[in-house]
Order: sequence, then C-alpha cells, then structure tokens
Amino acid sequence: MKKYLNLTIIFLFALLSITNLTSCSKDSSGAEIKLTQQMLSGKTWFLDYSITGTSEKNYLGQASYFIKFSKNDSTSDSDGLTGTYSVQKINNKLQINVKAKTSSANSVEYIYNIEAIGTSNLVLYYTLNGASIPTKLYFSAKN
Repeated sequence: MKKYLNLTIIFLFALLSITNLTSCSKDSSGAEIKLTQQMLSGKTWFLDYSITGTSEKNYLGQASYFIKFSKNDSTSDSDGLTGTYSVQKINNKLQINVKAKTSSANSVEYIYNIEAIGTSNLVLYYTLNGASIPTKLYFSAKN
C-alpha cells in the first residue's frame, strides 16, 4: 500500500510539474510588436551611418536618407516613397514591412529586420538577394 502511495505522489508531482511548465509560457509576441510599433511611430528617422561587412558610410551632418513612420501606419521617405508599414515577428525576428509607391506610381515592397530600437535610436538590417553579408543601418529619431 505504501508503495502505491509513493508512486501516486510521484505521478501527481510529475503531472503538476508538466502542467506548470506548459501553462507558464506566455506568448509575448503581440506585446513586443505593439511596443515596437509605439516606439517607431510618430517619428522621422534619419540615417546616421551604414555598415556592410567592413565598409562604413557616415552620413552625420549631411542631408541623407530619412523615413517617417506615422501613428496611422503610413510612411514616407526622402526618396519620395509613400505607403503603409507594419511591424511583424517572423522566425523570431521583428521586422518592418513597407508597402509603398514611387512618385510615378510603381509599387515597391521591402522588409527591414529590427536589430535594436530605443526611443531615439534604431538599428535595422537587410541582406540583398544573392548577397551573404547584411547591411546594417543606424538611425536617430527626430519628432
């Protein structure tokens, strides 16, 4: 009888442990996406520098590329592209997906991976088709 009681206790302990492990995992993707969108929107982001491999281009103090992400999910940039954007998490990576049109109404879609985002700093990266080395873009924000 004591042997069955010990086995029952061990079984119940194992069952509770498994239940607690699976029930404690939270899907924070939605919250992470929402926070990222809030930090990104309502600002104009100016390109400070870019790095591809060991090659660095510095744009500080120069008229350079900028992109504006509005709170209504619209976007525009210094190249004349206007459209919409969304923040997604794909393969455990936060991404900005931009669907825009050129001034001559040609459709353009591009995706940036988000490496880091803060209240006034943003690091994005992308890899061109056929390339093996990503390009990192370092931005600072102006409201």
